[in-house]
Amino acid sequence: MLVYFSKQEGMPEVFANLSELTPPDAVVLCWWDYGRAVREWSQRDVIEAYPSREIWYTLGVSRDPLRNLETQIFGKWGSHEKIRAIAAMFMLPEYQSLQLMEQYNVSYVLVFVPDELQKFYWIAHIAGYNATDYLVYTDSQYQPTLLGRQTTLLRLIFDEELHPTHFTKIYDNGKGKIYRVDYSHP
Repeated sequence: MLVYFSKQEGMPEVFANLSELTPPDAVVLCWWDYGRAVREWSQRDVIEAYPSREIWYTLGVSRDPLRNLETQIFGKWGSHEKIRAIAAMFMLPEYQSLQLMEQYNVSYVLVFVPDELQKFYWIAHIAGYNATDYLVYTDSQYQPTLLGRQTTLLRLIFDEELHPTHFTKIYDNGKGKIYRVDYSHP
């Protein structure tokens, strides 16, 4: 994944800015597959940086026999409980999400566009929700539904329209957005 991220336009800059704009003790909420890059490139902590076995078996890559064997022997496994918590933090309304974030000492959030929209089905599914109740794809565009407009993830992605209340955007290069979590904001 790190090689893939290094070749994606705008991604390396996001990880570089994450380390410049956040304190060394920051805990960053991001989807698990960005976690390793955050740890290795940005030198910041994350909730989870590796897939759980449950997630690995639901991904198409686990069906590649050679890659599956290599991962089974040499791979690192993450906590499915933590990945479900991340999914919940993204799917819940802000005030409920903040309660979970506080349990994990989250101080910043990192999202990528359109990547998170393309992963939204999985994020919603892992959190126990039906993605199409929250996000629809019509006329070559993603649009949050009325229910989706309340989710933390979609509020951060569509921030210009949905104006998240408890997050202050500190960086946006069109590919990635970094937010500071504002627990005390009304």
